[in-house]
Amino acid sequence: MADNLSQSHIGTWSTESLAKGDRFDAWASVLNEAYGRWEMDRPVAPDFFSSVKHYDDSILKVIECTCDPCGATRTRASIRADGLETLTIQAVLEGREYINFDGEDILLKPGDLLVWDSTRPMTFQVTDRLHKISIMMPLPRFQSWLPRSWFSIRHSLDGQSNSGLLLTNYVKSLRESVFDGGCKDNYALIDATIGVLINALEMGNVHDPTPLRVTQLHHIKEYIKANIRNPDLSPVMIAKAGGMSSRYLHWLFNANEDADTVNRYIFHQRLDLCARDLSNPHMKNRKISDIAFYWGFQDTAHFNKRFKQEYQLSPGAYREKMQG
Repeated sequence: MADNLSQSHIGTWSTESLAKGDRFDAWASVLNEAYGRWEMDRPVAPDFFSSVKHYDDSILKVIECTCDPCGATRTRASIRADGLETLTIQAVLEGREYINFDGEDILLKPGDLLVWDSTRPMTFQVTDRLHKISIMMPLPRFQSWLPRSWFSIRHSLDGQSNSGLLLTNYVKSLRESVFDGGCKDNYALIDATIGVLINALEMGNVHDPTPLRVTQLHHIKEYIKANIRNPDLSPVMIAKAGGMSSRYLHWLFNANEDADTVNRYIFHQRLDLCARDLSNPHMKNRKISDIAFYWGFQDTAHFNKRFKQEYQLSPGAYREKMQG
């Protein structure tokens, strides 16, 4: 096993063997290598302790970290300097940490989860010895799942809720798997992680009783998603399946806060699914036209034009950008 973080895949590091006078600079270097560029706060206690176990194959990164009280800031200058575009899921096992992420104040305690991306300013202040697990993945991969809402997701999650507990247990299991050599397909693991995260983001809170209209709209959208590959999917077909008139179906969407029409909702769902497949390295040899037809588009020229309007890139350029 490697004894530093610059070697590939699995590495370990600790302050135990370092002279007290060297611990601050060493910790600052490891923090920057593991999590991106940060500006450390001084002073750190002379007997400061930290240990890091680290898996990194350049796509998926899993970090288990224990550290004594310390703090750091990730400024806009830091963000520009390292140019990272990553999403991090952090599970706190022990200790407390105060976070300010893009102006939002968050207190993390044992059992809590934090979701943050590398594109926005952030500070942290560890007040008690902290033990945490972090999973870092390419931000564009997450964006391809939630292209219109990724920027506004919740960042603090209750790890004791049903869906939060599922995510926490998943993070712990993934840590064990990668450190024991069980990571065989990073892209598959990243997609599985995103799926569990989205479940926690959508279902982590207890909601008030849902109005009938909201429930009906939810069921209609689920029907659309289940039948999205059908090129004949239309408002008439959807209304009939939902036991309602076409006029009432259109009212459901028009009364929604998103103010989206039925046809635009179908169109956006198909585009998002195509974008997800285009960003998937496992589909790099699949024809773009095959992807479009698979998700219900019937005209490749129309698909190419509308995709470029939506993503400001042609499907081919989008695939090249997302797969690097």
